Amino acid sequence: MNNILHKLIYNKSVQSGSLFAFFSFLNQGLNFFLLLILSNYILPDSYGSLNLFYTAVGVVGYVICLCTSGIVSIKYFKESRETLARYINVVLSSTLIVSAILLLIVGLFPDFVTRISNIQPTIQVLCIYLCATTVVYNLLLDIFRLEEKTLAYGILTTLSTLINIALSLVLVIGFEQDWMGRVEANLIASTFFLIWGCITLVRKGYIRRVMPTKAIYKETLLFGIPLIPHSINGFLRQGMDRYIINAYFSTKAVGLFSFAINFAFIIYSVGAAFNKSNSVYIFKYLSQEDDSIQDKLKKQTVLLLMFYAGFSFILYVACRLLIPILFPKYQESVIYLLTLCLSTFFQCVYLQFCNFLFYYKKTKELMFMTVGVSVIHLGLSLLLTRYSVLYTAYISMFSSCIEALLVFFYSRKLFKIF
Repeated sequence: MNNILHKLIYNKSVQSGSLFAFFSFLNQGLNFFLLLILSNYILPDSYGSLNLFYTAVGVVGYVICLCTSGIVSIKYFKESRETLARYINVVLSSTLIVSAILLLIVGLFPDFVTRISNIQPTIQVLCIYLCATTVVYNLLLDIFRLEEKTLAYGILTTLSTLINIALSLVLVIGFEQDWMGRVEANLIASTFFLIWGCITLVRKGYIRRVMPTKAIYKETLLFGIPLIPHSINGFLRQGMDRYIINAYFSTKAVGLFSFAINFAFIIYSVGAAFNKSNSVYIFKYLSQEDDSIQDKLKKQTVLLLMFYAGFSFILYVACRLLIPILFPKYQESVIYLLTLCLSTFFQCVYLQFCNFLFYYKKTKELMFMTVGVSVIHLGLSLLLTRYSVLYTAYISMFSSCIEALLVFFYSRKLFKIF
């Protein structure tokens, strides 16, 4: 037992992942603090408008660069900086082209777009701009992550959050801008980090005046486009469960289920934070021609999976004991905790082995797997949720488990880690 703890504590990936997790929780905590304050100044109707806006941001954000930015992580350890700049130029040019197309659609068919999104055309334009500027910010974060500059990554994300909070408080409370004050704060901060990101990436040599070849364009687009349904897939799956519960039961049932999900989601947040550093090591190891790679990756994978399992168990026990005491109004939600914690644990397993599919550019196969599981998930939810909300939790656990197993077995075809 002591040997396992020693390996966990001194494992470089675990150490980096712990820092990513720390900054992730710090930023989530700061945003929660902002929510508590703004709830006194923004009315429920306005919160509805704000949530509609960020729902649109969530959807547009997945397609704005055609999911091409992931290719940078794959190529970082293989290509020269000049070649990497060509791939980044494809990401940026894709973002500009998609942004222009979306703006054209909003300009030509404003009434139609307003009907399907329930958002005014001027706000839609702001949504597109916000998503486009975020691409550069995320590229800079990816570079810091790949350079293993965890502290720089954390400082940048925390600074972004603090600037957003400060501007939101000034605009919403000081200038009484209601929900638009929060959007305006985000736009100002995004513009600032767009400029900062471009300057930093130019100085580092990642943005240059180099033309991508036709082969690079084709490779990048073939990598990214299949990831669009894969990326939207998780967003739609979680959203549809809530709508189905509301259709068969009540908003109270949705609230209890969502409350349990929010706690179980902590497991996924930790897994995603650790994966930011772990994926770097996996890509680095796979790019090396070394006979010891398999053993290194096996040890690292076992350690991380044990950590996720242990953390999931501790979180479940803590929530099972504390929710009835601290949140008595939500004590009925504990019935969903075990299955949802298992569901998010399987999602962490999925993240671990998904890295191999990304590295070998099997994004089309990944799309078929995830979309296929989502179709089954949706079908089961429509059939079984009417009998009990608990069935929805079981369906979530089942689909996450199947998804993790599919990715695991397919990853063994690419690189046999076990």
